[in-house]
Amino acid sequence: MVGKFLRVTCNDCGHELVIFERASTAINCSVCGATLALPAGGKASLVGSEVQEVLE
Repeated sequence: MVGKFLRVTCNDCGHELVIFERASTAINCSVCGATLALPAGGKASLVGSEVQEVLE
């Protein structure tokens, strides 16, 4: 299976960044430091962000 990239927005500060949907480490916002996604054994679990776009 091939993973995709997601453009997400931080729920705390509104900063946008691109993450890999199958991230194997926790992903934090580069502006405010909030946790955006946590590894879940497959697709990452989005905890502090919302998907804006799925990038091919």
